[in-house]
Amino acid sequence: MNSRSIAPCGIICDICSGFQREKNKCVGCNNEGNKPNHCNICSIRFCSEKNGNTYKLCSECRKYPCRKIKDLDKRYKLKYGESIIENFEHINELGKKMFLENQLVKWTCPVCGKLLCVHKKNCLVCGVTNNHFPIQEKNKQ
Repeated sequence: MNSRSIAPCGIICDICSGFQREKNKCVGCNNEGNKPNHCNICSIRFCSEKNGNTYKLCSECRKYPCRKIKDLDKRYKLKYGESIIENFEHINELGKKMFLENQLVKWTCPVCGKLLCVHKKNCLVCGVTNNHFPIQEKNKQ
């Protein structure tokens, strides 16, 4: 992980399923090259408030947190147990370098040592349970 690992929206690209997959691998939001279409047209990344600076973190915006960030944060907390608003708070408190060092420790699989994926309930390499992934209650009948 490095400073380019933090997408403008606060998601860490290195723990994204698109970044970790083998086939048609995403290079991350802050790098030139292959990205999924939704990343190429991302309304957060290309927000008019950024004035063309697609690398600018949303937390640096005068309108932060806007509705798009609040909605994305809500979805990520519910589906994946990860808060991008909390990521920004930690970045502001610790700085990018220390934040990423902490995230590397947090997201490293305790069994195989590879990075866990924020979008998957099990390690993609060894299958151990991702303890950061929220436990979803089964639909009650």
